[in-house]
Amino acid sequence: MKLFTIGFTKKSAEEFFTCLQKAGVSRVVDIRLNNTSQLAGFAKAPDLKYFLHAIAGIEHASQTI
Repeated sequence: MKLFTIGFTKKSAEEFFTCLQKAGVSRVVDIRLNNTSQLAGFAKAPDLKYFLHAIAGIEHASQTI
């Protein structure tokens, strides 16, 4: 299993999801403490889960560390 990290700051939704697709990502685990009030609308937890699945067929999970 390979693990990657990615940020969304200063990325458009197109750049973000294209990067994940090109890397062959199959699951995103969101470990952010505050994942509901981020600046980029596509990165808010409920929206991110939807877009990951709808755009790229990627699974989404949230984890609190």
